[in-house]
Amino acid sequence: MAEPSLVDRITSPRSVVVVGASADPAKPAGRPLAYLSRYGFAGEVFVVNPRHAVVGGYPAVPSVLDLPVDAAEAAIVNLPADQVPGALYDLDSRGVRVAVVIGSGFERPDSAPRQELNRFLASPDRRLRVIGPNCVGTMSVVSGAHLNFSSVLGRGPARAGSVAMITQSGASGNGLLMSILRRGGGIAHWFSTGDEFDVGALELLVGVLARDDVRTVGLFLEAITDLEWLPAATEAIARTGKRVFLVKIADSDLGQLAAGGHTGRVVGSSDISHAVLRQAGFVRVPGIAELADCLVTAQIVGELPARPRITAASVSGAGAVVLADRVQQAPALSLPALNAATRDRLRTVLADRVELHNPMDVPFLGETETFARTVATLSEAPESDVVVAVESSLAHDRDVLADVLTARPATASPVVLSHLSEDDPIPEALLARLAAARVAVVPTPERAVQALSLLAGDPGPAAAEPADEPVAHLGLTEVAALVPADFPWAPWVSAPDLEAAEQAARQWGYPVAVKAAGQTIAHRSELGAVAVVRDEAGLAEAYERVAKVCAEHGDEVVVQQGVGAGQEVLVAVVRDPEYGLSAVLRPGGVNAELLDDQVVLWHGWSPEQRLATLRESRLGVLLSGYRGQAAGDVGALNTAITTLFTALADQPVSFVELNPVVVLADGIRAIDALGRK
Repeated sequence: MAEPSLVDRITSPRSVVVVGASADPAKPAGRPLAYLSRYGFAGEVFVVNPRHAVVGGYPAVPSVLDLPVDAAEAAIVNLPADQVPGALYDLDSRGVRVAVVIGSGFERPDSAPRQELNRFLASPDRRLRVIGPNCVGTMSVVSGAHLNFSSVLGRGPARAGSVAMITQSGASGNGLLMSILRRGGGIAHWFSTGDEFDVGALELLVGVLARDDVRTVGLFLEAITDLEWLPAATEAIARTGKRVFLVKIADSDLGQLAAGGHTGRVVGSSDISHAVLRQAGFVRVPGIAELADCLVTAQIVGELPARPRITAASVSGAGAVVLADRVQQAPALSLPALNAATRDRLRTVLADRVELHNPMDVPFLGETETFARTVATLSEAPESDVVVAVESSLAHDRDVLADVLTARPATASPVVLSHLSEDDPIPEALLARLAAARVAVVPTPERAVQALSLLAGDPGPAAAEPADEPVAHLGLTEVAALVPADFPWAPWVSAPDLEAAEQAARQWGYPVAVKAAGQTIAHRSELGAVAVVRDEAGLAEAYERVAKVCAEHGDEVVVQQGVGAGQEVLVAVVRDPEYGLSAVLRPGGVNAELLDDQVVLWHGWSPEQRLATLRESRLGVLLSGYRGQAAGDVGALNTAITTLFTALADQPVSFVELNPVVVLADGIRAIDALGRK
């Protein structure tokens, strides 16, 4: 029999031990035991409490060491920080395999509890995995394994669904769960991961994607603590085809400071983060409200075809205009014309009172059935994959609206229903009925269209523009000393005098470039420290001019061989505090004005994956011979980036830019370089 995975152990444990359980189910420390009892956990439950023989109806033992060996598979630990490490050592000795630590008190790295916890986690023989500390806990609806103190479960049982959530913030996850359930959605699993001293979000994501009861995953992260799991997560997203929606906060400088103060993490550059996660297959979502929209819509609407066809109706003309604008601006969606048969069916509902087009303005106050039948008719139209409808309590009776929409045939297309105002919501009592009839409710028409667009394949916000070029501290010769001698530079030599320049030109032939080595001069063209010489007659004058500028700025003159015709690319290798080395590639030369996008290649990908990402980008398409242009050697460019990653891995360098790199038909030539430590 296969060994259960970490996720299986925490979502479907055969037995659980609650350490530090309170006898009062109203207290956070008493909720986990109450939830296990109340919501159908079928496994055996053990309780550790030194003051009571019975807690919550369960017999208790005074110490973890009083448990039989291998009796419990999972644990939830709610103890003061100074008692947690000892409890974990004891749980490990008793064969418990995963523990959820919900308490805080480990924020200071130099504190005694933190240092003792670190020693436990570094133990080479430990088998116990730890989720947390400083988290709300975990929950699994089908098994009833609720190892958490969420306030949401205090309202009643959670509805089962096909969504899993992984949130570093317990409070934000609790709010997200409440929003999903309030709107008629359901949940399969939720993992609040807290400080992630051991188990991180990406490791859990890989396990969650392998489960058949999960179709969609939502993540809310401040930073990624287990980056080594990113390749496996990328592979799992691609292999399963499941949609993974992600909110990653702390993109701004102030946000990064706040995250560091809250969790002690180092939060990385938003440019690198956006690009790496986008290319890994995550769908970036602006915020937690929009994440709730996506998870509810994904669960209720289900799978969508490529570029789904949206039909729409609004009680307000302005709402109809907003819908038309937003759908047409979303490349992942389409807005079809209504066919003749659909228009005929709509006339039986509306007569000739409105124009029959998509989207439709149905502005009748007090005629809820007319509006609802219009939406229902659109949902049965063959040219409609999803209907987006905008209603209002000013015009409609919500009970009548629900009655009509829930009576549609099972073959009808799903509906996403929104309000004219977020402050005019449909009563919660109706939302579960609507959800069962494949009617998702999203607060505004703009957010409804955005959720559908993200569900349909829009990868979310693009990577931000890169920051301004940093001041260089390393020049061409210094950067070249960091990489192997056979790196594909355009050859150059130091030229301390005109004779040395003339000798190099005679050896290579013209054209040649006379320029500063870049030891102190980063922007050569601005100072006149570079000249392209096309024949012998111009060499002396060019050398004298460049040498004068170099002497004024303490730089060295070099002469470089000319390079044949090719396509220019800017390559910047950045050492990000969160992701490590990444290469940012942008078009150079004349294409810099034409294409303003960039492609990011992360060192953690395999060379094959980096090559595939590069080829699939717009830059890669251009380099590969777009519309009859000469094809460049994209493989050689990728190989050079791999070489840079290897060479710079252990070097005290934070940034290296090669600009330009000329991509030729049979190789590349790097012309210039600058960098900083």
